[in-house]
Amino acid sequence: MELTTALSPSRELVERAPARHKWLSCISPAKNKLLSDWTVDQLNIRPYQQIMEIGFGPGYGLELAARQLKVGLLAGIDESIQMYQKAYAKNKNLVRQQLLQLHVGSIADLSYPHHYFHTIFGSNSHYSWSKPVNHYISLTNMLKTGGKLVMGFQPSWARTESELQHEAHRVARDFEEAGLIDIQLEFRDAHPASYVAVTGFKETPFP
Repeated sequence: MELTTALSPSRELVERAPARHKWLSCISPAKNKLLSDWTVDQLNIRPYQQIMEIGFGPGYGLELAARQLKVGLLAGIDESIQMYQKAYAKNKNLVRQQLLQLHVGSIADLSYPHHYFHTIFGSNSHYSWSKPVNHYISLTNMLKTGGKLVMGFQPSWARTESELQHEAHRVARDFEEAGLIDIQLEFRDAHPASYVAVTGFKETPFP
C-alpha cells in the first residue's frame, strides 16, 4: 500500500487569491494549533476508524487524531509541499507504522474509493476553495454511510455576532447543498473571533 504521494499543486490554487483567504497568513501557528485541537475534539474518534484531514498544515491535527486510533487509518492531503514536509517530519513514525498516508495536491487528485472514511475534517481549509460545494460533494462521496464531515474555522473578519452567525450558516448551507444531513453548529469563544465547527452526516439510503 502506498504510504506517501507527491502530486503537483493544483492550477486552481496557483491562479486564485480570494480576498478572504489573505487573512489566513496572518493567523499565528499557536492559534492555528488551538483551532486544530478543538476541531479534532469535535470528531469523537473511535480507535478503529478511517479518518482524513483536508489541509493538514504542519500536522498538528493528524498527530492528535492518531493518539486516539489503534487499528484504524489516518490520511491527509495539503496543497503545500512545505506543509507536507513539516507534517511528515512531525509524524514520520506514524507513516512507518502504516497508520498514516500523506498526500500533496488537491481533493480532485485523491484516489480513495467511495464509502471509505468514517470521518473527514479540516481547519480553515475551505477558504482556499473557489467552489466549496463541489469539494464537499467529493468528500461526501468518500464518506461511509452515516459518516461525517467536520469543518472547523475561525472567521477572523467577523466583528459582530451577526457576521459570525452568517458565516457559520453559509457553510452549513453549502453542506446541505452537498447532500449532508443533520447539520450541527458548534461555537467556542476565541480572539479575534469565535471558533466554529460545522458537522454534517452522510445520509443512510432507504432500503
